[in-house]
Amino acid sequence: MRLGLLDVGSAAAHLEVVDLDRSRLPRASWSHKARTRLAENTTPDGVVTALGIEQAERAVRECVRAARTEAPDVLVAYGTSAVRDAVNGVELRRCLGDVAGVRIGVLTPRDEAALTYHAAWRWHGRAGATMTTVDIGGGTSDVATGAGPYPDDVVSLPFGAARLTRQYLPGDPPGPDQVEELVSAIRGDVRRSLRHLPGTELGHPVALSKVLRQLAVLTESSGVRAVRHPDRLARANLESWIPKLASLSQAERAKLPGVSRTRARRILAGAVVAEVILDAIGLEQLEICPWGLREGMVFRFAEACERAGGVSGETLHAASAEIFT
Repeated sequence: MRLGLLDVGSAAAHLEVVDLDRSRLPRASWSHKARTRLAENTTPDGVVTALGIEQAERAVRECVRAARTEAPDVLVAYGTSAVRDAVNGVELRRCLGDVAGVRIGVLTPRDEAALTYHAAWRWHGRAGATMTTVDIGGGTSDVATGAGPYPDDVVSLPFGAARLTRQYLPGDPPGPDQVEELVSAIRGDVRRSLRHLPGTELGHPVALSKVLRQLAVLTESSGVRAVRHPDRLARANLESWIPKLASLSQAERAKLPGVSRTRARRILAGAVVAEVILDAIGLEQLEICPWGLREGMVFRFAEACERAGGVSGETLHAASAEIFT
């Protein structure tokens, strides 16, 4: 059974085809990406512009057309926070669903955090050992802790890197007052929301999300050597890079090691909120996890098929209805 999984995010639409029959640890056998530019085309008050909807439709259409040669048996589509939290999100989901030919589901912030935690547990976790994950997305920042495959505690904050950039860092580069305003705006809320974590057993600390992986590449690289696959993100290195990032334009950041063109604008906000979170919970570094939401989603579908005693389209549709709102 070949599952097509279409993820519509703030930077790109990404369609992967996974064969659920072949492996206990299913991985994509084919994938295609197209830029949505949703982050660039969302106004400070959260409305996706007409141009943004058109660009996202074009990206979804490109992915679906490219997948025709792969012929997935079931196509499941979902939008991340850029779709879920848009003021005109209902209209956006309807337009994208019409293009994809399937309903565009969304996850609650807590469910999204639980699935990304599950992916990290599959990669790094050990039964009975505590793990803490930090995930900086486009719309939210999430901290999850647990000692099993799903977290016992999830804190989801509306401090995603794309959202904070729109709200607090409009300049290119931003002025020092804008960066200070951002830090002041989030530090108190982060500390209050996470005050129950310092002093508790945080176990194995893990970093999730592309923003944190790109920051790890940036902060572990040097002027003479780029570290393409770092295994950690250190708070001290992150803290020292924040003023440097703030002094650079978006185009200049995109030339730095590890920083992609699509995330160059939001990388500063991602660095700021990551440092504030690590300071609040008392962690000095995070181990990098290469897996995230999509992998957590695939495992969830695979587990549903295992419980049902086999892989079928009916099982996948039922699991999809269970997962998405």
